[in-house]
Amino acid sequence: MWHSSEKYIRPVIDTNAELMLLKGDLEDKEAKITLAKFLRANIGFTTELISGIKLAPYQEVVLKGMLNRNFSMNVWGRGCAKTFVASVFCFLQCIFEPGSKILIAGPTFRTARFIFNNLEKIVESKGGELLQQAFGSKAKRNDQFEWQINGGSITAIPLNGEKIRGFRANILVLDEFLLLPEEIIKNVLMPFLVAPQNMKERLEIREIEDKLIKDGLMKEEDRYVFENTTKMIALSSASYTFENLYRTYQEWTQKIYDKEMGDATYFISQLSYEALPPDMIDKTIIEEAQSGGLSNSSFLREYCGQFTDGSDSYFSAKKMHECTIPDGQEPTLRLTASVGKRYLIAIDPSFSNAPNSDYFAIAVLEIDSKEEECVLVHNYAVAGADLKEHIVYFSYLIDAFKPEMIIIDNAGFQFIDSCNESDLFRNKQLSFFDFDSELEGNDYQAAIKKAKIQYNRQSGAICFKQNFTSEFLRKANEQLQASIDYKKIWFASRISPNTDAYEKSTGLANKIPLKTGETVIDIIDTQDDLIYQVKKQCALIEVKSTIKGNQSFDLPQHLKRNTSANRARKDNYTTLMLGNWLFKCYKDIKSVTEEQQEVTFTPFIV
Repeated sequence: MWHSSEKYIRPVIDTNAELMLLKGDLEDKEAKITLAKFLRANIGFTTELISGIKLAPYQEVVLKGMLNRNFSMNVWGRGCAKTFVASVFCFLQCIFEPGSKILIAGPTFRTARFIFNNLEKIVESKGGELLQQAFGSKAKRNDQFEWQINGGSITAIPLNGEKIRGFRANILVLDEFLLLPEEIIKNVLMPFLVAPQNMKERLEIREIEDKLIKDGLMKEEDRYVFENTTKMIALSSASYTFENLYRTYQEWTQKIYDKEMGDATYFISQLSYEALPPDMIDKTIIEEAQSGGLSNSSFLREYCGQFTDGSDSYFSAKKMHECTIPDGQEPTLRLTASVGKRYLIAIDPSFSNAPNSDYFAIAVLEIDSKEEECVLVHNYAVAGADLKEHIVYFSYLIDAFKPEMIIIDNAGFQFIDSCNESDLFRNKQLSFFDFDSELEGNDYQAAIKKAKIQYNRQSGAICFKQNFTSEFLRKANEQLQASIDYKKIWFASRISPNTDAYEKSTGLANKIPLKTGETVIDIIDTQDDLIYQVKKQCALIEVKSTIKGNQSFDLPQHLKRNTSANRARKDNYTTLMLGNWLFKCYKDIKSVTEEQQEVTFTPFIV
């Protein structure tokens, strides 16, 4: 259903009908203008002509909205082709508005590059010969992709506050809008749309008009009215109602229906998979996702483009949001230890080389100075990699954070043994101390006293194995839920929006194990994304009781049935649960008083 408020309803000129009335030959200039009008009025035909791509009707409508409005928001379900439509918009905007400077940004540089790479694919594909002629030189650097076109440019950059302030653009394309920091949107991005791109031309025209008015050759009301051509395109899947995307969505909706006619114009599209042509989406994927229930909040957000309140999961998404450090504030995610801080590491290993296997997951938690709270500051999640790759990264974490204590799933404790056999651990051997964290009462007190005696940082005895029994899972999940409810555990802010943290992190390239072709910016992007993924995994966890009365904490069945490489996983949630449990155990072990052993034997001479 498409709807327009009364203030946007204006007479529509039928350009095709006007062109049908033309007769005879046209002068060269008039022919060019006529062709431009025809192409602008027929977006679908134009796109197919110059790129070989045939647009679906809904894509034509949305592209017209994006081209004709200053502020556009597309809240679409998965598979609705947000990235594709954004790529088509970029080249259409530059062709119809020469000199357009488009800036593509997202929560990570990887996100911005994805739109840019999609544009490359369209331009270089068969049928795009005409479109190729519009593009000029192209430059790709570690922190910037740029392509010249029709007197303007299309640029993809990482969204770092200081860096983005140095650019000039009149079109902003913001992907994954729900993950963008509200502070950067208001204080950095929005000011882009204040200063017009053609300022020099406007000043020259105003000077001429001032002179004509002064000489009595022109009236004040006859001044040229400059059209506002700046645009901001927000692309996103649906979010929770407590997040900034929903607030912006409501604000723009209100402005659309506001009877007062402002200078800026707005367009919002909200699409579910149900609005797509039948051949544009895989029905088996939808059926699989639907098996969790049409009212499942994850399904509503991911596929139906609907906002949900996020309070219906065992780990409340809203409460986790409230436990998240705002972007720009400390502590941020870390690539190395902060001076004077102590750290804990939790490991949930996976030894499969299959790309659809579980993640080999690691979490690093920072302990506050009073030992009352901890902050998740680093994550690792890789599926299908060799054991050697995990060992290399773990070695980096040991050197970078010098952890106080390490907890690992008992099923994979051999990972520590493998590390000790590696040359990377020649000077930092790790060992286990005995500790049964599930005990209660006097037995638990005895266990922590014994653990304190065996625990030794100097010798590397800082690891303990945790059995995943049903009793432990219940206790650990209840502990994590309470820690979130009472704000005893926090999620660090992202690196990219914090200029100081970003500059510090980019200077650590020589200390981080980088894969071939990978840069430290990719590592930053990964960390900024994983902190969101951890909370997303937690919000998906369902609690069920077995016939025997035991509780299970797992993903919904319809997500577990998916065996693809891109399937939903819960391994980062597991390391968060383990890390939070470790924080409790660490405090107990550190605080227990060692008993002085009394001498019970007095020697004597026989």
